Amino acid sequence: MSTSESSSTFKHLIKHILFWSVFSYFYHSGVNVLVAMAHDAKPEHGLLTSIAYGIGFNVLVGHLIGKYDKHWPVIAALYIASVGLLIVPLVILGKAGLMDVYFIVAMILSLPTSTFVIEKIKQRISLNTEQTQ
Repeated sequence: MSTSESSSTFKHLIKHILFWSVFSYFYHSGVNVLVAMAHDAKPEHGLLTSIAYGIGFNVLVGHLIGKYDKHWPVIAALYIASVGLLIVPLVILGKAGLMDVYFIVAMILSLPTSTFVIEKIKQRISLNTEQTQ
């Protein structure tokens, strides 16, 4: 790999990391709203309700990640979920800003999984579309 190619790759990676970091903040904000909505409903099992809402939210976020990141969507999803649920709350509020451990684990695992599944569905749809034409 030449120096210009490695420099270009490095710049490309930095651009993605910066984009993902900004997206992580917005992901954190969305998750906070989601948790507030889940608890406002006063369900019998608040944590399970929050996780269920969170998985639905992650499907939508996974679609957006796949739409805007064509190179590394699953890595982006893992980064966004991890930074959005761990780093952002620690920086803003300290340790008190962290959510329940089970919720964090469920969200960090479900966002890359959702992104991967959505990307596979999109590939399958585009293959089917090409075959019918």
